[in-house]
Amino acid sequence: MTTSRRENKNVKSIYFAKAHHPHYPAVNINYNIQRHVATAEKKFECFNIQDAKDFQTRVIESPVPVIVDFHATWCGPCKLLGPRLEAIISNKEGQVSLAKVDVDENVEIAMEYLVESLPTVIGFKNGRKINKFIGLQEDDAIDSFVEKLIH
Repeated sequence: MTTSRRENKNVKSIYFAKAHHPHYPAVNINYNIQRHVATAEKKFECFNIQDAKDFQTRVIESPVPVIVDFHATWCGPCKLLGPRLEAIISNKEGQVSLAKVDVDENVEIAMEYLVESLPTVIGFKNGRKINKFIGLQEDDAIDSFVEKLIH
């Protein structure tokens, strides 16, 4: 089998051929390669909670609703949920903020809000706990959770 490559700016072409065999015709494959660079600015506030005082200031006293993601670095579902939360909240254009609480570093906050499983997500509005969910959720359920908190 022989292979040849020809590169152009955005088009790559690969030619595969089997020499002298009637059942293997030459194949020419062309495909476009496009690179997209994300240049959009973040449209929401996302921050890590450092301690109980920080939680009080940035979550409880916040003028906008805040979604608090209780997570741990060793938690697999937490690693999947975090980016999904960020993506959904970024579409809300500043109507809601995202706070992240590492339960290993902030045990007292996790205990105060009865966090027993990870990930746990709690929505706060006007200093009060409004709603919560536990575990990895579908994007539609997360979006609904955020919308209920905003409105």
